[in-house]
Amino acid sequence: MTPPPPTTTYTSIPLPTGDVISRSIHNLTSAISRHRPWSELVFSGDFSLPESFSSLLLRSKTNFNYFFVNYTIVVATCAAFALITASPVALIVVGVIIVLWLLFHFFREDPLILWSFQVGDRTVVLFLVLASVWAVWFTSSAVNLAVGVGVGLLLGITHSVLRNSDELFLEEDDAVNGGLIGPNLQ
Repeated sequence: MTPPPPTTTYTSIPLPTGDVISRSIHNLTSAISRHRPWSELVFSGDFSLPESFSSLLLRSKTNFNYFFVNYTIVVATCAAFALITASPVALIVVGVIIVLWLLFHFFREDPLILWSFQVGDRTVVLFLVLASVWAVWFTSSAVNLAVGVGVGLLLGITHSVLRNSDELFLEEDDAVNGGLIGPNLQ
């Protein structure tokens, strides 16, 4: 009889919740700081209709990868304006939920530890989904939020289709991550 294979135990270093929040805020500000200059988004470049459908797809994909952070800010701003027309309370409540998503899901690198217990990722996502549904239901802002996000997406899509992307230059890593070029297989 052969002995059972040895088991490997992985451990994580428990971090206080304050460290997770401060690192998440740092990651958020780092992501926002990668936006392209607004003058480059609006004033520079040639705006024209694409010549073919394949040109439209390539142009929109290039612009989307290049201006991703800017488009995200535009969508968030449109959603905020739509929510503020519903009520300022809706904007505050939904804003808090968005901040919770950013801090505890998207920009968190370490396990979340509350009262010396590690909280699993599924539990965090479940809590955030329930909080999001409650916030939209409590503020009765689903329609306003959908209109704001829709307008922001329409602005971003229109810009990405109409702006000529011939003079945009991506870093090689950004182009590979965005799917514009394949990785070098040697």
